[in-house]
Amino acid sequence: MILNVENVTKAFSSRGKGKIANDHLSFTISEGEVFGLLGQNGAGKTTLVNQILGLLTPDHGEILLLGKSVLKAPAHARSICSVQPQSQVPLGSLTPKQAVTLMGKMRAGKGFNPKRVDELFEALDMTEWANVEGVKLSGGAQRLTAFCMAVVVPGQLVILDEPTNDVDPVRRRYLWQVVRSLADQGTAVILVTHNVLEAEKAVDRLAIISHGKFLAQGTPREVKGSVSNKVRIELSLVNEIEEVSVPDWAHSLRRNGSRLLFSMDPSRISPTIDWITDQVDGGLVVDYSISPTTIEDAYIALNSKKTEGVS
Repeated sequence: MILNVENVTKAFSSRGKGKIANDHLSFTISEGEVFGLLGQNGAGKTTLVNQILGLLTPDHGEILLLGKSVLKAPAHARSICSVQPQSQVPLGSLTPKQAVTLMGKMRAGKGFNPKRVDELFEALDMTEWANVEGVKLSGGAQRLTAFCMAVVVPGQLVILDEPTNDVDPVRRRYLWQVVRSLADQGTAVILVTHNVLEAEKAVDRLAIISHGKFLAQGTPREVKGSVSNKVRIELSLVNEIEEVSVPDWAHSLRRNGSRLLFSMDPSRISPTIDWITDQVDGGLVVDYSISPTTIEDAYIALNSKKTEGVS
């Protein structure tokens, strides 16, 4: 076991009012596992990460890294973790190759192999930026550089906070391949993100956090199953269409630009296909997909239940 978080609670006080950032959180991460920590800004993700790194002390609970208490040995925790923070790493005049090489030497000393830098740059298709000054790089290139700095000599636990912000879709896919290769070599990874669609493809297990509490935890299949066994429908609408009359059996209806999404019971697939065919023939729908419930659906459903429970 790499990480064991036991009943961790952390509260802050501001202007005389208390706020619970983490509320009795417990989970574990094993070697070679990618664990997703999903939640909106302010959900409590960063507070939890800072406690794992020994930068904050829990009010209650315990955190063990390789069986050793982070509370008692915070420096030990930081020595076995490598982190990509959410904020951009200021490179200044350093080039990506210089920055990543420097980080590698700091972590591995004389045992550092500079070929590792070239391998990472090739895997992420960023060789063209290797010798460009940091101040001249795009946000995506800077983000990829920060990722390389975190994994060039990975700790036994790698923490990635929104690693794909500003990164283009092609290199995002390359990044997830590198993450998976790290896990295959035994590294444990925490992926901190609000990008639910990406997380589903990248993680082995995950926890959805909201207002400091875990709403669900488990494998993607377990989390999706905790919500419903409904089928997901996604329609691409003709841009100029403002409204589409949906069947009365549609659930969790939501619109995002030209995308229309809803869920339904599996028993309704046949009439739904008939209805969609009518919409296509009528020029209202461009294309559509039918799929099982996704983590995005579960995330929205769980957060909706959380909101409904607030008075």
